[in-house]
Amino acid sequence: MLPSYKYIFFAALICVTLSLSAPARVFWTRPAPRGHVVLETTLDWKTIYTSAVRINDGQGKLSIIGCNETLGTVMTKLRQAYASCEMLEAFRQNETLGWARMREGNTIVTLLALAPTPGLAPNAPEQTMLFVLTQAPSDFDKSRLPPSAPHLRDPPPYPGSRAQTYLTSEESQIQLEIYAAAAAPEAVRQYYESALLGQAWTRLDPAGAYASLAIYQKGSELCALLVLPAGGAESTITVLHKRLKME
Repeated sequence: MLPSYKYIFFAALICVTLSLSAPARVFWTRPAPRGHVVLETTLDWKTIYTSAVRINDGQGKLSIIGCNETLGTVMTKLRQAYASCEMLEAFRQNETLGWARMREGNTIVTLLALAPTPGLAPNAPEQTMLFVLTQAPSDFDKSRLPPSAPHLRDPPPYPGSRAQTYLTSEESQIQLEIYAAAAAPEAVRQYYESALLGQAWTRLDPAGAYASLAIYQKGSELCALLVLPAGGAESTITVLHKRLKME
């Protein structure tokens, strides 16, 4: 799979869910044609979100497209549309995911297509969510490396943790950072629980309702914390910080 980009796009899906009230550019009809024609002219493909993003130390543009077609159909059309491009990561697909990366002109295009998990919504219409990240080659190279330093300061990083991925959208007022820590998940959760409550954050979800996920709020700010085991005594920490649009 695409090394860190798999996690970046999953994180972006969370960001979009939490950013519907933010001043990002949201479209329910096709924008003026740009980029590859398949993304602009395919019937029943709708751009539902687009925003400038920063990934680690590189810039880019993320678009999310809703497709009223099966994952297989979407992937077939993408393969045909990008057939003339230089492939950097060949098209691959399983039951719920499709991905690829190519060079199109002077840009690097990374694609990730997500289909609903079979069995969760057996009567739902066939749909696919397509994530399209476009970057200049220099920004792409910067995004492949871990961030030069942690960016989030509230809440502060877990002591001794290593920043692995940083994602932000200025329009959506969202920052997301992923860390690796040589600590058990329970110790990490206790640290953040103490740090956040000590800084006047209020936990929104019932304590213990979800073993891995916790959500906090302070005024117009929202913080979602996901802590997962990463083998041995290691943990993967995902912190999403969002400023809510308060009317």
